[in-house]
Amino acid sequence: MLADRLNHEPVIFRGYSDSELSVAIKVAGVICFPTGLVVGFLFGNVAIGLGGALIVVIGAVTLGATVFQRLKRGRPDFYFQQKLRIALHRLGLSSCGLFRHRGQLSLGRDGRR
Repeated sequence: MLADRLNHEPVIFRGYSDSELSVAIKVAGVICFPTGLVVGFLFGNVAIGLGGALIVVIGAVTLGATVFQRLKRGRPDFYFQQKLRIALHRLGLSSCGLFRHRGQLSLGRDGRR
């Protein structure tokens, strides 16, 4: 059991692991900061727009962590990462790297002799 716990990233922020938190911050930043710049230019003060964008990034990451924590409850480790990799593979955007099998499961005997 100790080896299993050592191989997994620890939860550091409301259900986010270190890598999930960094992805959430980057995605929120890429969306919010350009929007904040545009709003700042429209109101004539870019600093206010960027400050507002920073507050929105913090709120989005916190709210996203709460939602993600509820989604992850009861799921195995790395469930959503594997679902994302499979979805990207289906769209042809990346290689899956996971063993996927479609078909009927059997015990290796078909009952016919």
